[in-house]
Amino acid sequence: MLNYIKAELYRNFNRAYYWGYIGVLSALGIVMNIISLNGKMNVNLKGMFEFFTIILGAGMFLVLPIMDMVTAEERKNETLKNIVSFGVSRNKLVLSKIISTIILSLIAVIVILSTFFGSAVIIFGIGQDFSLNVLNTFMIKLLVSIILWTAAVSMGIFISFFFKSNVTFTFVYIGLFSMSKNIIKLLTTLVSDKFKYISNILITTQFDKISPQSATNDTLIFASLVGAVYIIVFTILTMLYVRKMEVK
Repeated sequence: MLNYIKAELYRNFNRAYYWGYIGVLSALGIVMNIISLNGKMNVNLKGMFEFFTIILGAGMFLVLPIMDMVTAEERKNETLKNIVSFGVSRNKLVLSKIISTIILSLIAVIVILSTFFGSAVIIFGIGQDFSLNVLNTFMIKLLVSIILWTAAVSMGIFISFFFKSNVTFTFVYIGLFSMSKNIIKLLTTLVSDKFKYISNILITTQFDKISPQSATNDTLIFASLVGAVYIIVFTILTMLYVRKMEVK
């Protein structure tokens, strides 16, 4: 499995698409800081950390292109059989896909955040309002978000084995995370208020709960546990499906 993960990382590290994607997002962060400066907005480093905390949920969608890089080639060329025939078990195949996507995503996060906050320090300075407490709060929420992003990746990998079409996979993934909360709310209103319990354990709901500055430790712990359950459940479901799936 380790060799397959290394091969996946090597393959994607040498793709211009991967580094281009990171470069574009990093450049957008710098541009946003420059626009904030030119717009004479009252912006400081503390405000930047608080703003990024609010949009951590967007990572569920930003990880989609990376997930597609890891899974698209086998779906398109139907080369999974070759991988299995080389001795990679189906369970290890699933774990390798998830782990490779997470590693590539974490590298992207490190580069993008370093560029964004680094340019913010250069442009705005540290400021008197910034403190280690602000940084610690952000880092804790970032770690919880990584667990939730991993949960989203586990679900995405599960979906990717169902669809050979990249377009179909993309629309299903985006629809799942962008519409599920509203659908559950509608069912809660029209059918039964018991559906609110489902809403409370959605990944998107967890991001809504951890983003406010007033989020408590209990909220962060609960979000982490929800993410961990999703990871375990969908990893197992993917393994069970791939084990019985016809590999071409």
